[in-house]
Amino acid sequence: MAECLISIGSNLGDRSHVIDSALAAMEASSAIVVRSVSSRHATQPVGGPAGQGEFMNAAAVIETSLPPVALLHELQLLEIAASRTRDIRWGARSLDLDLLLYDDVVIDDERLVLPHPRMAFRRFVLAPAAEIAPTMVHPLLGRSVAEMLEHLGQAPNYIAVTGVPKLGKSKLAAVASKRTESIAISDDLAVDSQIKPSPIPSLQTEIEFISRRSVLLQTDVPTKRERYLISDFWLGQSLAYATHLSTEHYQQLKQALHDSSPDTISPKLIVLVELGAGDADNSYDTIQRNLGELLRQPGQPPILRLNAANPSWNEEEIVAAILAM
Repeated sequence: MAECLISIGSNLGDRSHVIDSALAAMEASSAIVVRSVSSRHATQPVGGPAGQGEFMNAAAVIETSLPPVALLHELQLLEIAASRTRDIRWGARSLDLDLLLYDDVVIDDERLVLPHPRMAFRRFVLAPAAEIAPTMVHPLLGRSVAEMLEHLGQAPNYIAVTGVPKLGKSKLAAVASKRTESIAISDDLAVDSQIKPSPIPSLQTEIEFISRRSVLLQTDVPTKRERYLISDFWLGQSLAYATHLSTEHYQQLKQALHDSSPDTISPKLIVLVELGAGDADNSYDTIQRNLGELLRQPGQPPILRLNAANPSWNEEEIVAAILAM
């Protein structure tokens, strides 16, 4: 039997009854055992059309003999039985059942993504989950549910937007900052004729990038609790550009990055803007892969992955992420 974490939400109809009915249906399944259920949490809608009603959110730990995709199908059948419709993304819904964790399984395909790609930065998901599953671990981040919730409460209100050049990440960071009344931080590398992004930068170029960016991220930058900082770079991205360097030079770059860390703030969330399949500029393929590998290393903050082909929707994603944290 696999141990799974399920997020439950409703903002239409008799929300409490809808949630109770879904839990009862899971209990009635011969393939599912409900082990624990959190209390109910009232939360404001995040993303989607304006004017939606307040959500009631909860979480459940279950055990199941079903494989991941089959379990997802069962959860979707329960949503349909509760008259759930999917006409509008993030629209009002009678029942929302999200499969967050399935043991330590990692899946990323068209049918299912595990762990749930947005669970680590959604307080309305983590707060009820931490009541009943504080020690369950996110297999990619290496953090428990309790630690992920603690991160949202303690990390600075800072979001780093990264990705390879020419994906519009600077514009995305600027628009998101304006829409959320956040403080925009840009290193303006594009207008500096002496320092330009390159698929094969020199050691000195990347050290200069780190130096300039770290100054912009000094810990004395105003960080009022109700406001966010959004930068169009991630300090660690220099390492993704530098794998062509000799071992000695790469270690020098890592040391320069390490030396800058004590004086800079770390992001609460990193937004990775990616080229879609088949659209990649070959000169940046390796850098994009390197970025993905760096961001999968233990100890990194939650990651929001966005497709560069959807700039308007990406703005909505960042705004919703800020509201959810």
